[in-house]
Amino acid sequence: MTLKGLIPGQQKPTHPSTHHWQFGTVENGIKKVDPLLHYGCFTLGFDRADIVQHVCDAVKGVKPEIAESIIHGEDLKLNHVSYELSNKLFEMSNGYRSFFALSGSDANEGAVKLSSAYHHIKKNKNKNKVVSFYRSYHGSTFLNSNLGDLLMDNPLYTMNRYDGVIRLSRDFDMNSVDWNQVMSIMVETCSYGDDMTPNSDEFWQKLKHIQQKFDVLIIIDDIFMGGGKTGDYFGWKHLPILPDICTMGKAITGGYFPLSITMYNEKIHNILPNNFDWDHGYTYNFSLAGINSALKYMNILEKENVLNKHQTIQNIAAEIIQSTGFEILNRFGCLYMIRKGNYKNLYIVPLNATDEYFTVLKQNLNSYENN
Repeated sequence: MTLKGLIPGQQKPTHPSTHHWQFGTVENGIKKVDPLLHYGCFTLGFDRADIVQHVCDAVKGVKPEIAESIIHGEDLKLNHVSYELSNKLFEMSNGYRSFFALSGSDANEGAVKLSSAYHHIKKNKNKNKVVSFYRSYHGSTFLNSNLGDLLMDNPLYTMNRYDGVIRLSRDFDMNSVDWNQVMSIMVETCSYGDDMTPNSDEFWQKLKHIQQKFDVLIIIDDIFMGGGKTGDYFGWKHLPILPDICTMGKAITGGYFPLSITMYNEKIHNILPNNFDWDHGYTYNFSLAGINSALKYMNILEKENVLNKHQTIQNIAAEIIQSTGFEILNRFGCLYMIRKGNYKNLYIVPLNATDEYFTVLKQNLNSYENN
């Protein structure tokens, strides 16, 4: 096949109709699990037609949101489901407000802009730096590729790096940075790029001290860990720190429609004026499908009692991984970084894993004996 219209590299065509089962693919009649559940998005598997049907029914005949809001003097107009999701998130998070976007990159860039606006309003004009950490990934836009160095060996090509970012190691010396120039710190809930090694309690205590003493906003990038993978919809709830801003994406809709969220606390909300000039986005109408998908996904988690089974799922997965001779290097929620010989990979166990899933998982892991 001659490929036209694609950037050369890793992109390859898939089969016209890929054979699959609920948690992976079927190759030569043999079931295989998708270890990453498509980059951590499909935490309930690939056959939830009820989510797709709900979204299709919900958006039929609904006018897209706020296209007229760009006209001077017009108020923003949001469909009721946007308020429904933001209210639900507010209650679940104990008071974080939210705005919606389409990608994790967009959410993270919005988080940085919001931290800048916070200090601008407070007249902290010297606070214009963002701190991030090596072996992180925060997205693929220009700003985010400067914040994270993972997966992008040379993302800027002929462009100079943005000098507003300070990247540190995770055992950083607090005295090495002038925190009076820093507006925010962005850090992942747990960096999957660093072999899923959880940050130490000492690390989080440093951030808490900086947050409280220097009015530096803590941004938790929860995009890869949120959506239920830790037993809670918010992955950061398991950390010894409360973020000022957090971002979410991927699994928050069950994976079926794109949506990302930036959430911020009461401290920031109380600083923002009623006439806050928020210059970020303008693609709000396209998030309607994702918003409906997130609400349906939350409903499924509640009705099917999914998160209450989380500990049992974790225990069974750990037992199978170790019984097949694999070493669990690190674990965070239902994410396992495992190794056997030269093979190392991240496995994300579905929240609704069945007996069949665990049978196939064991068969797949045992097959590496012959490799």
